[in-house]
Amino acid sequence: MITLRKALAIFVIVFVVSVGSVREGWGQSQTLTAFYTAPVASMSPMWIAKEAGFFKKQGLDVKLVFIASGPTGTTSLLAGETDVGIIGGFAPIRAIVGGSKDLVIIGQSKTRMTGNIVGKKEIANVQDLKGKRLGIDRIGSNPDMFAQASLSRFQIDPLKDLQYVQLGNIGQGIPALKAGSIDALVAGAPHDLFALRLGFKVILDITALKIPFAVTVLASARNTVERKQQELTKFMRAYAEAMHYFLTNPEGTAQVVSKYTKVEDRELVNYAIQFEANAMDRTLQVEPKGIELILGLIGKTVPQAASAKAEDFYDTRFTADLKDSGFLKRLWGEK
Repeated sequence: MITLRKALAIFVIVFVVSVGSVREGWGQSQTLTAFYTAPVASMSPMWIAKEAGFFKKQGLDVKLVFIASGPTGTTSLLAGETDVGIIGGFAPIRAIVGGSKDLVIIGQSKTRMTGNIVGKKEIANVQDLKGKRLGIDRIGSNPDMFAQASLSRFQIDPLKDLQYVQLGNIGQGIPALKAGSIDALVAGAPHDLFALRLGFKVILDITALKIPFAVTVLASARNTVERKQQELTKFMRAYAEAMHYFLTNPEGTAQVVSKYTKVEDRELVNYAIQFEANAMDRTLQVEPKGIELILGLIGKTVPQAASAKAEDFYDTRFTADLKDSGFLKRLWGEK
């Protein structure tokens, strides 16, 4: 029979062990695996959060990996190999339309199209692009979506009125222009600046059209959101602080962008940062109109996209926390 003294002794031992375990847990970092899909300035807040210590500040140990395509990135989320990623909006939206309902967008960093269609000087205007060879990286990519959305405003359907040339990697665009294997190229920073330096011209300024679009989004899986809501809340706060850094610290941002893009030309790096800054959203809130535009483009070949509703593709709990908790106001010094 256990005496009162023995019972109290056991209670004390269990209590001390439990408190020790809790304290040990408090000191441990929570882990996440995050990815980015392109070495471009618009995805640099992910790198900044890692390099500037914003993930660690939130008590997170984030393993950051590069996955070189949107569809592969969405597959990694569904398989549970990664927890969250910064990715072009088309890939997860297309996958959700196709039946991958566990995917979900939890934030958005770039809200409208940016870039130029650059090409040969003899192409006088946008209408002269008809019948020409237009370079993109691949069908379904952001350059493809930018071409379709922008040229449609001039009653041009790239899939019918132009010769699409899939380059595989947008980095092959400038060499293809120089070699004469394409006549024009959909290019963002700094590739459009490369083209201008080589004597090519801007045929269409896509940025000036101010087309809303889910250019870069933060995506996860719904089951991951439920299992790791606390970690993802902290992740979003770190990402929001990295966005503040991106928009307010050009020198520090340039160093990080140079490291991840391996571009050492500071003029090019600064150009790319400023180029992207004009379309970045510091609140990380999802813009439904950008999703609707993508659904419209997908609907050309996938009928079920026509009946889809933008609000079914995203979860607002994390961006709501940034706002409702006062985190963004404190971050930006607002009252």
